[in-house]
Amino acid sequence: MRIHDCRPASAAMLTALSFTMVASAELRSIGTSELDMHLPGGTAGVTVDGKSSELVVSESGGVVTVTAKLDCVEEQRGHLSCIKTGNGVREKQLWKYLGAGKFHDARLSINRSQLRMPHENEEVDDNATGTFSLHGIQRPLEFRYTAERTSTDIRVHGQFSVNLKDFNIKQPSYAGVQTGIRAEIKVHFTLRDS
Repeated sequence: MRIHDCRPASAAMLTALSFTMVASAELRSIGTSELDMHLPGGTAGVTVDGKSSELVVSESGGVVTVTAKLDCVEEQRGHLSCIKTGNGVREKQLWKYLGAGKFHDARLSINRSQLRMPHENEEVDDNATGTFSLHGIQRPLEFRYTAERTSTDIRVHGQFSVNLKDFNIKQPSYAGVQTGIRAEIKVHFTLRDS
């Protein structure tokens, strides 16, 4: 066989190998990630809205983990991902309810096989179930997400709600007025295959 006859077969093998490497590459977050928390007050209650400027998303062994650090009790530790409400007193009370001094993060873990990954210039809109860890307790959690791929990056928007009682968190109260008990969470981040 002449050398130039091997080129198509070699090209096909390289293409297949490249696809396998991309398919098995692990995901990680890049750029700015955000978490928005809305804790409605209901009738005659106090509403609390909080933001976190950074999440960490990584994949290991086929499990994608979204982590929000909650260790905000001592501000000098410099965590950018603390939930901020715009009111220092209310923030410290919220961190106390979340037990942030003892339970340093909230975490959602999902098997990658449960997620629909978009092809280039495609957007998917779907539901999935993962394991949510908060306040030292783990529970199954269903969430909704959209994911859009552009070149090597995947922009993700997710949302879910959490009943704080399911995680042994007391209903927050500020100056004798309680919030609601169900927190609505939205996350936004960008992923890249590493």
